Amino acid sequence: MCEEMKTLVSRFAEYLKKSERQLGCFHKYQSQVEGWFKGELLCFLDREKRTGRLFDFGRERQDHGGYNGMKVDIMLKFDNMPPSWVELKHWIGYQNETPYNPSSYFMTTTCVKPVVERLLTIPENSDKFMLVPFTPNPGSKGWNSGIEAFNTRFTSLSVRSLTNPDDYPEYFFLGLLHVPEGGRH
Repeated sequence: MCEEMKTLVSRFAEYLKKSERQLGCFHKYQSQVEGWFKGELLCFLDREKRTGRLFDFGRERQDHGGYNGMKVDIMLKFDNMPPSWVELKHWIGYQNETPYNPSSYFMTTTCVKPVVERLLTIPENSDKFMLVPFTPNPGSKGWNSGIEAFNTRFTSLSVRSLTNPDDYPEYFFLGLLHVPEGGRH
């Protein structure tokens, strides 16, 4: 299912390129706008479903059999496959004049770690992902070092990036993180 997700995220990136002004504005005003991204993602997924490239999707779903009461931002259903579960997080390079690099997000115990732990409570027959719009693009070196630091610090957990900042414009990046079964790749 990782290939289907990579293809879907690649098409979503093309869809978002029309929003360069908005994405630049989020950076300029140092604002995390996860709701805006979720809205754009829903419009995009609706188009994908109508054109037959995606079988189905849902939002704020609790029917995954995981941790009681946990809502997952997006459920994706590709043809003849178990659902994929996606948590959406918007990360920014600066907030209140404080710089944030990928390691700032990966290394805290309040950002990636609890999301990965919650996703791992979902039964094994489905794939789990985090989709992280990052404004502006953090660059490959920073992104990869953040992932490496997370995987080193939280040894019982693991994430693997399926996208590369080098493939995106300067004003944004869509980090697609796969959360493997059992917590380790």
